[in-house]
Amino acid sequence: MSIRLAPAHDHARTAGRHAAGRGLVARVRVMAANDNGDQPGRDAPGAFDPVLVAALHHFARHGLDSARMAHAEATRARLEGNAPGAAEWIAITGMFDRRLAASANREPIPA
Repeated sequence: MSIRLAPAHDHARTAGRHAAGRGLVARVRVMAANDNGDQPGRDAPGAFDPVLVAALHHFARHGLDSARMAHAEATRARLEGNAPGAAEWIAITGMFDRRLAASANREPIPA
């Protein structure tokens, strides 16, 4: 006994193919999913968030331990009185772990 395998028959797909062949359907220019340069808040097409770039560089250096290392850097910067540096490290920590970043914003309780 022989086994016959036949492809699924989709009427919509074949009708669309025939319509495109007859010129009834206009061709659509397909854009890449990440071409979002026309969105407000973007500097230039293809520009990336600087915090995301810093977080990716940090991840390349520290791997899976990068959230903890960024949290430690944020704590160190805050204790040194470097508020802009602490805010930057908290933003990087937030890219990896939002709860850990929120805990970096809280003041330590004195012992």
